[in-house]
This record gives sequence, C-alpha cells and structure tokens, in this order.
Amino acid sequence: MNGTEIYKININEISCRQFRAAYFLMSEERKKKCDSFKTEQDKKLCIAADMLLRRVLSEKTGVKPELQIFASDERGKLSLVNGKYNFNISHSGNYAVVAVNKQLPVGIDIEQIRPVKANILRRICAKEEILYVLGENAYCPDILEDCRTSERFFKIWTYKEAYLKCTGEGICGELKRIVFNENKCHIEMFDGYCLNVITGEK
Repeated sequence: MNGTEIYKININEISCRQFRAAYFLMSEERKKKCDSFKTEQDKKLCIAADMLLRRVLSEKTGVKPELQIFASDERGKLSLVNGKYNFNISHSGNYAVVAVNKQLPVGIDIEQIRPVKANILRRICAKEEILYVLGENAYCPDILEDCRTSERFFKIWTYKEAYLKCTGEGICGELKRIVFNENKCHIEMFDGYCLNVITGEK
C-alpha cells in the first residue's frame, strides 16, 4: 500500500445532528455540489465524505476539522492547502471512503455491486478484461447478474476509476486504455461493495 491508509463510514451510522454540523463546515463550493444532488441519499454521501476527510486530516495534521482548507484544480481534484497529505474520496450506496497518503498521490473508488448491462462491459473493457469478467464460459448475456461475474466487473471498473483519480485525469479519461492489473492495486470486497485503491509513484 506504500503508506496509503483507508477509512470508511456508513451514512446509516451518522445522526441528523452530525449531518447538520458537517454541512455547516463544508466550503461553499462543496455545499453547492451537495445541494445539486437530487436525492437525499446522495446529499448525505457528499456530506459524509467531507466529514470523514476533515476528521482524518485533523487527526494527522493537528489542525481542527473546521480549519481544514481545500483547493480544487480544473478537473475538480481536491488538495489540502494547509498540509502536505495526498488524499482522495469516493462514495456509493451507503458508504463514503477516504484514502490518504503522506507522500504519494492516491486514487480510491467504491461501487456497490449490482447487475450491469453488457454494453457497459464492452464500452470500458479491453478484450482480455471481458474474458476475465465472463470467465470460462465466455458467454455474455444482456445483463451481468451472476454475483461472481459482477464482482469481477467491478474490480475492473473501480480499478480504472481509481487509476484516473490517482493520476489526476479524472473520470473523463479513456477507460478502455487502462488495463486492469490486480498486482498494482489494493482491493477490498465487503458488504456487497468493491473498493479499489491505487497509490502512485514518486
């Protein structure tokens, strides 16, 4: 993991009072992003990610959560103004997650495992990745519903997302050119979720 640490929080374990307090601490830019989400679930995830990030960085820097200052580049990648930690956030379903590294760039992605349409598989995966997802049968139904098949797909999906976030390219980058390599990432499967972390190089 090269010094990368991972933190998770389940929004079902956060009280309404904690959500209100965390929203108050968010930057105006983050509040606007939060307010733009249509569902209450997505709003809560956005707040939870910011709350978790502030809490983690506060513990590491000694700077209070409310005094953590963030800046974003033209692609929306956040950085810490008053500290030297690299970090990345992601959220899906009920979980918000944060990856932090003192020296190296890092990217994290989490996805709730669910059925996937086959056209998405073909759009983002190279030929060898499609064979990996489908397994020995190499039969591709219209919707990937088998649990093991879906798990393999989301290992690839989260790898590509985490890679682009680590490099700073953002999710607008071309996914098909990034080839899944299980030896170059850290994968966690838990509670029906797939989490993937990629740590960059010096």
